[in-house]
Amino acid sequence: MAHISDYILWRGDLSFSEREFRIEDNLVFSELIYIDFKPVLKDRSSMSIRDAISELDSKGLLKNTRAGSVKEDLEFARYCAESVRFRNVQLVDFQDIYDSQDKQFAAVTYIIPGGPTVIAFRGTDSTIIGWKEDFMISYTHVPSQELALSYAQKHVDAASSDVYILGHSKGAHLALYSAAHLEESQQDKLLHVYLNDGPGFCPDILDKSLIYKILSKITKITPEYSIIGRIFEPPAGESIIIKSSANPLIQHSIQTWVIDPNGPVKCDDHAPESHLLNDLIERFVEGMDMGAREKFVDTLFDSMFETGASTIKEFAALGPSAFEELIMKMAGNDALNLKNKARKIKKEDDDSKGLFVRLWGLINRKQLVRISLSLLLSALCFAFPDFAMESVVFLALLIVCIYEVVLTIKHLRDSGLEFRKERPRVMMCIILLVLTSAILIKPDALFVISSMIIGIVFLSLAYQNVINFRLYPKAFDRFRSSFEGIVTVFLGGYILITPDIENSWYMLSCGMLLLIDAIFEILKMIRDRHR
Repeated sequence: MAHISDYILWRGDLSFSEREFRIEDNLVFSELIYIDFKPVLKDRSSMSIRDAISELDSKGLLKNTRAGSVKEDLEFARYCAESVRFRNVQLVDFQDIYDSQDKQFAAVTYIIPGGPTVIAFRGTDSTIIGWKEDFMISYTHVPSQELALSYAQKHVDAASSDVYILGHSKGAHLALYSAAHLEESQQDKLLHVYLNDGPGFCPDILDKSLIYKILSKITKITPEYSIIGRIFEPPAGESIIIKSSANPLIQHSIQTWVIDPNGPVKCDDHAPESHLLNDLIERFVEGMDMGAREKFVDTLFDSMFETGASTIKEFAALGPSAFEELIMKMAGNDALNLKNKARKIKKEDDDSKGLFVRLWGLINRKQLVRISLSLLLSALCFAFPDFAMESVVFLALLIVCIYEVVLTIKHLRDSGLEFRKERPRVMMCIILLVLTSAILIKPDALFVISSMIIGIVFLSLAYQNVINFRLYPKAFDRFRSSFEGIVTVFLGGYILITPDIENSWYMLSCGMLLLIDAIFEILKMIRDRHR
């Protein structure tokens, strides 16, 4: 499959006077801004692409700042420097601003000889603060937005002809922000805005009516498996879904987007998994108020900064212990609490789902309800040890199956029976129906499935107790976490390794654990009230 490097080889012999600016040129300029031009442009106002790349290369300083960049990215830069089309384009006013506290910003203006002016903003580089800014757009303005607007105003005013504004990832976000906030007279000089898989704006932060003033000039390009470009998905006059040759997690990179001699190779729709993931991200973000979003972002990235790392690569090099410490801190963050998100969940979602979330939140909030539920389930385990497990698991599976079928039908109806878009939900329904049917037809299937579920639940509880041990340092809490953690590890491991023990043993074990948990919760409630 061909990519933008191939485009340069195909059309690089044609100058912009011979072949007008194309959407593929937007991709080239959006990718080229990731090259670190500081060593050669720090003390110069302008330089041609050929001279800049050649000097960097000769000094061994040619470097791509994008996280996850590879050696092919440097070859791409060399192709640009050698091509007739790009080599004489002037790099003007290259800016690269980094502040470990609040900003990562880079931009350059390309002056095409006898052609338009192109303002390009760099997307997120490998710095931690760059990634933090990406998250911050969910709740506030970021410093890079004002830097981008000031930069765009300066070069739109200086332009002698038409202007393009473009960027990739966060660079696309900055391109849209700056273009939307230009004065009307400046927007008259704006020929087009290209958004390459970049996030939009939180509705509480930006008045979208500003975007609609230039809507016809906006082209949005996203890969088939887009995640970043569909967060607060920005409106556009033209939307292109481009095919990528990479696996889903790497499709954000422009270097993976497929080009043929006629232009971008297009897809009819985003992948079903992309729809599903973006729906989950949207619900996660909307489930938190502005304060919770800020606390979540600050906790996440401040924890990374505390390690002394300044880039994602440096943090990753610290090894598993750094990630484990980060997870521990995030686990105690209120922004991740289900109760917080449940209060903000969208009303237009299915009512049954909202009911389940509210019930779960009630169980976590009310100690008396939790104690009562633990005691009730414990009594059932002791009273009916021979069939309680199968009955509870079958009932739960049946409820989940019915719920998922109803929810899938609703989503299919709302989407106009677009089965491709709802494929993950349909597949889940089929799996649940097969499991339920197998249980009804094969008597032993329910026992096997139930024992596996119980074993996994026990091990999950053991892991949660490890987290609780780290989060709560008081002696009572640590004793409880230690005791329940050891018991659940033993029970979960034994059930999974030895599945052919008697049914009643499972239920008696579950009943005992539930009873002990209820006792601990009663003691905790007494302690808290005494305080």
